[in-house]
Amino acid sequence: MPYWLLLIMWMGSCAGYNILTLLPYPGKSHHMVFEPLLQELANRGHHLTVVSFFPSQNPHPNRREVSLVGLAPLNVEVVDMTDFDNSYFGFARYVEHIPIATQLAKMNLELCEKLLDAEVFKEFVNAQGDYDVILVEHFNSDCMLGLVHNYGVPSVGLMSCAMMPFTPWRVGAPDNPAYVPVMVLPLTDTMTFLERFENTLVLYFYEIWFEIAIRWKEQRILKRKLGRSLPPLEEIGKNASVILVHTHHSVNGVRVVPPSVVEVGGIHLHNRSVQPFPPDLQQWVSEAHSGFIVFSFGSLIKGFTLPAKRVRAIVNVFARLPQRVVWKWEAEGMELPDNVRLMRWLPQYELLSHPNCVAFISHAGGLSLTEAASTGVPLLAIPILGDQFGNAAHAARAGMAEVLPLRDLDEDSFETALRSVLSERMRTQAKRVSEMWKDKPMDPMKRAVFYVEKAARCKGLNMSTDARYLNRFQLALLDVVAFLITVVTVFCSSLIWVCRKCKKKYLPSN
Repeated sequence: MPYWLLLIMWMGSCAGYNILTLLPYPGKSHHMVFEPLLQELANRGHHLTVVSFFPSQNPHPNRREVSLVGLAPLNVEVVDMTDFDNSYFGFARYVEHIPIATQLAKMNLELCEKLLDAEVFKEFVNAQGDYDVILVEHFNSDCMLGLVHNYGVPSVGLMSCAMMPFTPWRVGAPDNPAYVPVMVLPLTDTMTFLERFENTLVLYFYEIWFEIAIRWKEQRILKRKLGRSLPPLEEIGKNASVILVHTHHSVNGVRVVPPSVVEVGGIHLHNRSVQPFPPDLQQWVSEAHSGFIVFSFGSLIKGFTLPAKRVRAIVNVFARLPQRVVWKWEAEGMELPDNVRLMRWLPQYELLSHPNCVAFISHAGGLSLTEAASTGVPLLAIPILGDQFGNAAHAARAGMAEVLPLRDLDEDSFETALRSVLSERMRTQAKRVSEMWKDKPMDPMKRAVFYVEKAARCKGLNMSTDARYLNRFQLALLDVVAFLITVVTVFCSSLIWVCRKCKKKYLPSN
């Protein structure tokens, strides 16, 4: 190899930034969103230290893996749908989030302590290493923000889902519950009075819950483990240069955000090629003359825990369809009609990309919704938890989905919804949405890489509004209103007092 070429390669490697990536959540679907970005940054000559539960299986000379495997169970096929099926009754819709939130808070705190105590994590607790920028997941824990403060370098937030209820507050974006739906509710920005009432209660519940049940406790854990006090974690979070959010307004709804919030929906599909199927599956879908349907609840949910009465309803409807069905199902022994095929794990994107694919039955998780939008396949959404309710509602509003709550799923409702999804009207609209989703001024990967590099190059960015430093009373101008009322009251009282004095002085008494 010529010396000049070696010199250029060496200079290119020296020009790269040192990037620390902290991904402490053990969820596979989350990591699937971020992994292509990490690969791209390494390919561009940056030097990455990646701390995660999913170390890359493809070694790269610019990438060092710090594995957290063993510190916590992986969140793969851990959600049991049995409980969700029976949780919707009467007023329960307003409080059913609480048990899930409580369990999540407990898991976060346990994981925070384990990470800070782990031998493999000591170098980051001690702020060892020279980094230009830190990538850190913003999800349901702020534990890693203590380490961001330790290093004192710019940070870039990564979000694999729609913005959490407390995210707008840290970037100074409006979160007015009159038109900004909370991600865990099946609402869009057009709401009735009762929906706005519910949305308001849930928003403030989550903000207070996150502050008390997670952030305060994590603050104490970090103080104890680091041996010193830190600024409030919320204030550290407000200093993020950029937050990369895995959404796109065409399918996730429109939000008013500052430049620091950058939509990168579809980033996990960057340079994604459709891989060939196993021969038997290839033949099976290619011979589906009426098309085939993909059915999957993703990587987090145990599909086989779908209650028996729901399974019977679904199977009975499938038996009447001319289409074939490829169904992600983790158990064996279920009697099925000839047009249904079970698989332990699906090549989901490849199946959705097949020209014979006519519909997708899904939980409406972020990755699944994005892949449906990318391939133009209409969706029957059966949301189970988290942001899936909001995702499903926005997909339905875009015209590419029908939504069927699990509590309402019976043979009649399932068949009606599925036949609507299979209609020519729905398939045409899904293709239109796909065209809008793909028509972007810049590839999402280029956007993400640009802002990561810019944050490192500029030693931090200030692209959030200063609204993040105001409390709700100040944002609503209640302090100004109170001041004006006080001034007017004092002025009027003084005027009345003066008038009475003058009246007594100048008017003759009877």
